[in-house]
Amino acid sequence: MHVILTTMGTDGDVFPYLGLGPALLKRGHRITLAAPEPYQDRAEDLGMEFESLVSSADVQRMLSNADLWDPFRSGPMMAKWGNPMIPHQYELLARLASEPESIIVANPGVVAARLVQERLHCPMASLLLQPGVLPSCTAPPSMPGGLDIPEWFPYPLRRLYWRAVDFAGDLLVGRSLNKFRKRLGLHPIRRFFRWWLSPELVIGMFPDWYASPQPDWPPQLHLVGFGKFDGVRNPLSDDIRQFCEAGTPPIVFTLGTGMMHASEFFRDAVAACGSISARGLLLTKYPGVIPNELPPTIRHYPFAPFRELLPLCQAIVHHGGIGTTAAALEAGCPQLVIPLAWDQPDNGARIKKLGVGTVINSRHRMSRHLSRALIELTTLETQARCQTVSSLARNQNGLELAVEMIEELGNGYRSYH
Repeated sequence: MHVILTTMGTDGDVFPYLGLGPALLKRGHRITLAAPEPYQDRAEDLGMEFESLVSSADVQRMLSNADLWDPFRSGPMMAKWGNPMIPHQYELLARLASEPESIIVANPGVVAARLVQERLHCPMASLLLQPGVLPSCTAPPSMPGGLDIPEWFPYPLRRLYWRAVDFAGDLLVGRSLNKFRKRLGLHPIRRFFRWWLSPELVIGMFPDWYASPQPDWPPQLHLVGFGKFDGVRNPLSDDIRQFCEAGTPPIVFTLGTGMMHASEFFRDAVAACGSISARGLLLTKYPGVIPNELPPTIRHYPFAPFRELLPLCQAIVHHGGIGTTAAALEAGCPQLVIPLAWDQPDNGARIKKLGVGTVINSRHRMSRHLSRALIELTTLETQARCQTVSSLARNQNGLELAVEMIEELGNGYRSYH
C-alpha cells in the first residue's frame, strides 16, 4: 500500500505521524508524509518520502501571530490563515492519492484530505489525537475561554450549544470550503465539524481510561491509546542527563514547540524555582524568550525527548498539549497545566480529574501562583497516583494498533474493489 500521512501543526501534531511512518515501513508499505516543510529532514531520516503541505514561511507567519494562543481569536485567525491553502493542498494530496493502492491517514484539520476522499473515493482514516474536539452532550469536553456547557444544562440546550459551534465552523471555514467544493463538482456541506471526520474510520490516539467513549461519539471512532514517539531516534543528550542527575530532580517548564511569546512565562518560572529552592529546565526553540542570565540551578535547552527526560524530573509545567500530556502520564510525572486555547483546557481538566496534576488559569501564571501550585503538586499522594496511571499508560502502544487498523481499512478496500 501507499500510505499518505498528512497533518498540520507543531511537534505534538506531527510526532504521531513520524512514529506511524517507520511502523508502516516495517510492514512493507510505501509511506509519504505530507506535512509542514520544517519536518522534511526528520521524515526523510526515518525513511519516508516527503511533500510540503505548508511552507516554512507560512508556518513562521502562523506562529508569530499571538492570536494563535488566544481562546477567542485563535479560530478566526487559523481560518483566515488556512482557508486559502485548501486548493493547493487538495491538488497535492489528489496527485499522491491517484497512485494505485493509496490510502490517506489525516489530521482532521487537513480539510483537503476529506475532499480527496470524496472526489477520488480514496480510503481514508482520520487520526484524532485528543478527545477535546469531539462534541458530546453526554460528557461535554472543557472548552477554551471558559465556555463550558454547565452541568445543569438540559439536553435540548446542550444540543443547541453544539449547533452554535457548528454554525461558527460553517461561518469560518464552511463558506470558503463550499466555494471550492463547487469547483470540484461536489455538493455543499453543512455542520463542518461533523463533516471533517472520515465516515470510514476515525482512530482515536488516546486510551479509554483518559476519555471514556460516549454514546454520541461517532460510531466509526476506535480508541487505540497514546502514540509513543518523541520525534527522534536519538537518546537524551548526556548534557541534559547529567544536569538532571546532578542534584534534586528539576522541574520542566514549556509552553509547547510553537510558542514564540513566552518571555514572561520563563521569567516567572525562574523566579518560582528560586522561591521554592527548586532546580529548573526551560524548554523552548526560541532562545530570545529566555532571561539573559540564568542561575546555575536553571538550564535552557531547545528540545528534549520527553519520554526519556520526564522520568528524571519531579514535575512539568506546560500548556496542556496532548503530546506533552501523554508523555508525562507515561513517565509518571506530576503536571501543572496552564491552558491557553484549542484542546488544552480539556486536557488540563482530564489531568486534574485523574489526580495526576492541577490547572491554573493563564492569567494566574505569575511566579507566586506557580510556586504555590508546584508545592501542592509534589505531594506524596499525587506522586503515588502518577505511578498508578503511568502503569496504565505504559501497557499500550497506540501506534501498533493504529497500524493494524490502517492496514485493515486498506485491505478491505482492495478486496471490495
